[in-house]
Amino acid sequence: MSDNRYRYSSAPLQNIKRPPKRSNTPQPPRKVGDYQDESIPQRSFAILQVMLTIALPLLFIVALLVRNTTVYTIFAAVSAACLVLMWLMNAFVPNARMTLSFIHIAMILVALFAIWMGAPPAPTPENTQAQVGVPGAQGGDLASIFSKDSSASMVSMLVQEEQDQPAASAQPGSASLAQQRLEQFMAAWINVDYKGMVELSAPSWVSQQKDPEQAMFFIKGIRTPVKFSFNGISGSDADNTRTIDMVATIDKNNGQAAQDYQMQVLMMRVNEQWYVDPTSLSSQQLIQSASSTAVPVVTVAPMVTSAPSLQLYYNPAGGMLYHVNGECTSVAKEYLPLTGFLFSQVNDAEFSKLDPCSTCHAPSRQ
Repeated sequence: MSDNRYRYSSAPLQNIKRPPKRSNTPQPPRKVGDYQDESIPQRSFAILQVMLTIALPLLFIVALLVRNTTVYTIFAAVSAACLVLMWLMNAFVPNARMTLSFIHIAMILVALFAIWMGAPPAPTPENTQAQVGVPGAQGGDLASIFSKDSSASMVSMLVQEEQDQPAASAQPGSASLAQQRLEQFMAAWINVDYKGMVELSAPSWVSQQKDPEQAMFFIKGIRTPVKFSFNGISGSDADNTRTIDMVATIDKNNGQAAQDYQMQVLMMRVNEQWYVDPTSLSSQQLIQSASSTAVPVVTVAPMVTSAPSLQLYYNPAGGMLYHVNGECTSVAKEYLPLTGFLFSQVNDAEFSKLDPCSTCHAPSRQ
């Protein structure tokens, strides 16, 4: 038995786990994607990839910059065709197809919206008549403006535009729109209607006041116009501002007689409506009457007698008076100093036509 144990224990064991030799017969694949799948040729979508990722986005940017309906249309058509082709050919992996589809559909919608916004309006009868009346106009084409007969058409348009412009008021008496509004304002002032005065005042002035009626009271004060008249108006009805020259007889309610005042009233046109600028009512000047402007003349009696050796003075350059003061204030500075002579010479032929000066109390002749 010991002999048998020795015999089996010495058996070689190094090749028991050696793998069997592979035969030349090919084995079936263990999973999908082995060498049999690699043997099938893969299709290339390089052109479609360039169109969807580079060419079409660049065309979309160009369309946004050019803002041309034709470019928008070309982009939308080509992009839609590439998307359809991508899905029919099952190009790219599913995630890439979905991403490209979302991006291009968004750009196509933007292009279609731009085409819809840029579509020309439907022709109206007025536009049709205008196009028929213009020589060389074909379907509203702007290029017809530069046709051979366009010069005459543009001249006639300019003449018509000049005729449509409102002319300036030739006579202040012809009540323009600005004068009519000022007449309403003055009527409200005469009737002490503060609300009516505020409604006829410039909106910019009204918006700056916390209480417009109270502010109008401070401008008006205790003055009340009795009557008014317009002497002139600047500008024309097409201007935004006009100045009306007005004379108003105003009673200050102080027990004195009403006086005439000259006013330069500023009128402002807002939304095709004329308004009064209340701040211009403060620019009033009192018109002095002839009786009030007369300066009283104070006559100072000259000296009755004087010594013959008294020194007198006169202006040899046409002076009509003789003076006892060589620097008399009644004589202009350019004629000073005066020329002297003696009182004993006052009756000489050279000085006989001179009168005594009442300013410096020159003595009179005896």
